[in-house]
Amino acid sequence: MGLPRSVVVITAFSLLLALLLAVDAIPFMRGGFGWQWPFEPAPLRRALPLAAGIVSYLLGAWVLLRREGTVRWLLLWAFLGATVFPLAVIALRSDDVGYELFARTVSGVTTGPHLAAAEMDWSGGAWRDWPAVMNLYEGRSVHVRLSPPGLPMWYGLLNAIFEKSPRVADVLHRALLPYQCHNWNLLAYAPAEWASAWLGILMPAWAAFTVVPLYAVARRLIAGQARVAVLWWPLIPALAMFTPSWNTLYPLFSLLAFWLLLIGLERARGEIQFIAAGLLTGLLTFANFSLIPLIALFGIYTILHFVWRQNPWTLSAAWRRSIKVGAWFVLGLAIPWMVYWLVTSLTPPDLLRVAMGVHLALDRPYLPWLWLHFWEWALFTGIPLIALWLFAAWRSIKRHQTGKPALAIALLLTLALLLLSGTARGETGRVWLFFAPFVLIAAAGAFNHTDRDQAIRPSSWLAIAVGQGAIMAALAMTWAVIDAPDITPRPAPPGGLATARPVNAVFDAQFQLVSWDAQVEQDAIILRLDWQGIKPMTTPYWFSALLVSPEGTPLAESVVWQPLETRYPTTCWMAGERVGDTVTLPLPDGAPKGEWWISLAAFADTQNPEQRLIVTLADGTQDTQVGLGPVRVD
Repeated sequence: MGLPRSVVVITAFSLLLALLLAVDAIPFMRGGFGWQWPFEPAPLRRALPLAAGIVSYLLGAWVLLRREGTVRWLLLWAFLGATVFPLAVIALRSDDVGYELFARTVSGVTTGPHLAAAEMDWSGGAWRDWPAVMNLYEGRSVHVRLSPPGLPMWYGLLNAIFEKSPRVADVLHRALLPYQCHNWNLLAYAPAEWASAWLGILMPAWAAFTVVPLYAVARRLIAGQARVAVLWWPLIPALAMFTPSWNTLYPLFSLLAFWLLLIGLERARGEIQFIAAGLLTGLLTFANFSLIPLIALFGIYTILHFVWRQNPWTLSAAWRRSIKVGAWFVLGLAIPWMVYWLVTSLTPPDLLRVAMGVHLALDRPYLPWLWLHFWEWALFTGIPLIALWLFAAWRSIKRHQTGKPALAIALLLTLALLLLSGTARGETGRVWLFFAPFVLIAAAGAFNHTDRDQAIRPSSWLAIAVGQGAIMAALAMTWAVIDAPDITPRPAPPGGLATARPVNAVFDAQFQLVSWDAQVEQDAIILRLDWQGIKPMTTPYWFSALLVSPEGTPLAESVVWQPLETRYPTTCWMAGERVGDTVTLPLPDGAPKGEWWISLAAFADTQNPEQRLIVTLADGTQDTQVGLGPVRVD
């Protein structure tokens, strides 16, 4: 039996579209009229892991679909795919995936909540005037300027928890030290604030858990096709390309809220579930205003659910039931905002005025962007899945079908309202990612109208997935959608120096001077030092060298510096790493001939240079400096 004609058409179009995207044949597909994604192809050799991963995933999923009773393995396979693909996409343009996840998490450019939580004076009550906080981040983090305080508060709570668990915080902190190097603002973070960054670093795994509620919701709505929807989830381009943005995690909680709503609708008395669904949706809006459309989606679905039900419900009874459900839902929705209002006297409109003032200031012509907003969202969700969803919606409308297509129609009406409102301002592929799992369910349900046996065949799933994977690969390889974080990566290690005079002096059990030598050139001593790190450090230590004349008289002033003229401070040194440094020590006019000595010390604060690190010499004795010499001056 061949593939359904609709599947063949959709797959062929998707492969053609992937080719056009890969060569940038139509730049308008990247946007226009005030905003366009940059076309920056990644080196082809870097694309091999992503391509191999997509092929392996498709083959494994196809095998699992052919077997019955493989739900656990199917969920695990989808989870692994959703975790690995974002890492493979990052690897297209970064040599260190871990660093990139860390930098995007702590940067105000790419995310922002972690930065705001670390800088916030929580004890001083600055968070009580959140509009002032939003304005404070002008030019530093547009994400904080556009959002309510939910996410910074969550990071603040994690910081407080880690402060109560210093051993755990220290372990998590130490693991990230190689990434901070000479980002001076990060050096001021407490270990707990470093530890909480792991929440964002592990975002690909957290987002991958979406497969669990996705399967639970799909089982209730499309039964046998639930496995199909789950296996498509890792192939959503936005999920892989915008990690570790919180937008990749919102689908998980959106599905959980919808799942609670469905349970309530199935019961004679579902008030608890409606309140819980509203509460979770309220928490989502407290984290990000972009999730407000969920309220419309859930409301329209509820109305369609009751209006399309058969006896004993009449139309008027269906409306009354919908209003009752909405009342319980709104009660839960209001809870987090009521608590916030009681504590701060701030209401959602107070915060929305600031956010929308920033958001709507972006110039996006209305008519062109009616199409462009939908196009970008469809592209980052997946054209094959969007086509199937629209196919399902059209067939259900055309045939006056009721019941199962409710989600497809509700999603269509919600998106139409959102587009016509003109409130979007670009980046809908990321911002509207929470719609993606609902598209998957509606798309999988479309196979009720394409296959006579009412269930998708593995060959049909594979054909659609091939088109989906091709578009994801084309976008990831050619579009740079994440701005460079304002975090400086660790410089290349300078390497050690071949010096002739061993000393093995250990400074505060953190680093040691392995050896040194010096030579006199004109009116200066050129001191060459070969250091070795013992453990990662959080303090950019300063060094001082004081010349002592042959008569034993020290010069009036010492030379103070940081390694390699601040280009490679001690916070960059890793355990066992050799770091060579050269410093020029000027001799005074008329310097006496003879054997000079150098008093070398290290300290943390230039305002208090007398607080020096303890130096353990090779013979076990301790001092606050190490004497290097003699150096013959002729």
